[in-house]
Amino acid sequence: MSEILEKVKKSISIELESIQYFYNNIDPNFEKAIEVIFHSRGKLILTGVGKSGDIAKKISSTLSSTGTPAIFLHPTDSAHGDAGLIGKEDIVLAIGKSGESEELISLIPTIKRIGAKLISLTANGKSKLAIESDIVLLTPVLKEACPLDLAPTSSTTIALIAGDAIAMALMELKNFKEEDFALYHPAGRLGKRLALRIDDVMRKGKDKAEISKDASFEIILEEITNKRVGAVAVVDNEKLIGLITDFDIRSAMSKNSFNKNLTANQIMNPNPIHFFSENKAYDVLLEMENRKNPISVAPIVDKNFIYLGMISIHDLLQKGL
Repeated sequence: MSEILEKVKKSISIELESIQYFYNNIDPNFEKAIEVIFHSRGKLILTGVGKSGDIAKKISSTLSSTGTPAIFLHPTDSAHGDAGLIGKEDIVLAIGKSGESEELISLIPTIKRIGAKLISLTANGKSKLAIESDIVLLTPVLKEACPLDLAPTSSTTIALIAGDAIAMALMELKNFKEEDFALYHPAGRLGKRLALRIDDVMRKGKDKAEISKDASFEIILEEITNKRVGAVAVVDNEKLIGLITDFDIRSAMSKNSFNKNLTANQIMNPNPIHFFSENKAYDVLLEMENRKNPISVAPIVDKNFIYLGMISIHDLLQKGL
């Protein structure tokens, strides 16, 4: 192994040791802090400076996206009016390894006068920040991965892990579900995969391809051509009774005994693969692609087998799933 890779592994090893130590010596106050946040009627405000501020921003975003609304407040900005967002019912979660950063310490009197609760996440239990806090969450660090033991490395990793753990615990306490996550991530691919249902994508109304069981071969060709989806549903009293695809038509026409007087019920597949309108679009895409014999089109029905529309794999892919 090269000398460079050895240095990389050494840094990772140092951080892993600190993480393991933190895990083995988890502060019991985490339970108290999580319960206080869970029952709070106010806002959750995160703050920190430097690298700790960056971690606070990330944790704030994670909390907000998993059911616990949170906001980041920069300590310097708070001294110039932004402290006005802190309310009496709020909780301020301050992150700082040393707990002695001047910007954080200067914010404490304001928090106290307003009456908000102060929770600190720090490696220094004897710091000014810890002493002034209502709840202290100790995050001991064996050693920074920095060769000089100066640059925040292990300490910021542990702070991030601690914040993520708080967010995940609150997520479970609030019974936060996939549907909730999708609601907060509507634009991303993950949000689409969780939220988009087949009913939102399928071709319906005048765009769905359908014929009666007695439809002639000419009508079948006309409908499948006009709707341009590669298949047509065979329907009787609004219920799906079969499906005719481009392949079925080619198969029928390739036979030496081809009869142009064939009707839909003589050509159709009476047991087509189908999906229900409430199915998630991404689940349908996976099932269509991963079958032993993949399919490119399928009819959509409700629980009573009423034909509702048609879905094409191309429609699903165009949605960016």
